[in-house]
Amino acid sequence: MEIKILPDYNSLSASVAQLIRAFIKNKNSSFICLASGHTPVGVFHELAREIKDNRLDLSHCTFLSLDEWIGIDPDDSGSCLTMLRKDCFEPLHIQPHQIAFFNVQNSDMKSECERINSLIEHHGGLDIMLVGVGTNGHIGMNEPGTSFNSYAHISTLAEETKSVGQKYFDKPTSLSLGITLGLRHLREAKLPIIMASGEKKAAIIAKGLTQPRTEEIPVSIAQLIPHGYIMLDEAAASQLSQ
Repeated sequence: MEIKILPDYNSLSASVAQLIRAFIKNKNSSFICLASGHTPVGVFHELAREIKDNRLDLSHCTFLSLDEWIGIDPDDSGSCLTMLRKDCFEPLHIQPHQIAFFNVQNSDMKSECERINSLIEHHGGLDIMLVGVGTNGHIGMNEPGTSFNSYAHISTLAEETKSVGQKYFDKPTSLSLGITLGLRHLREAKLPIIMASGEKKAAIIAKGLTQPRTEEIPVSIAQLIPHGYIMLDEAAASQLSQ
């Protein structure tokens, strides 16, 4: 992957948004997978500005949510879908028919994985996949130990993910399982983007990019994706020279 380092979060968000805009300019019917959470919010703000200024049209795109907590009501304020609706889909005027997501209310999660895998295959693969990185190196809910060849699957959440995940909820919430796109989806996306910001991500970014790749550090899959981008601010990149 090509590594790009920007001075701060705002410039990082703007640069990621420009990558996405340039791709969509050449394919206005792009199939786009987005992560929820705090990291990509600045990107969504930049895209909203592009739409307002008539420099970007997303009306022909289809959007897919990266992952979801199993056992959490999709309408809960901490659900991945709710966060994406609030931070991305509503500001960008994305219509319901343009949005696909895991239905965690389905009693058969295996069939949900198969449904999403089939949807991606039907679209000829993902065009754009924007993901963040957890402090343990996870991408989406692909925790340490996840196969680099994984497609959509059910994930047993790491203790660190359960703990950090509490910040998204209004009250203490029991988290144990997730459902997520796999790391192979990232490898096969036409424009894969890994985005990280802040000093808390610096250590795992350095391990993932400079040490031998290993499934114990999911973000190290970046070493197998020459056509993608690692987008960092200076704080997240601060340990790379070490």
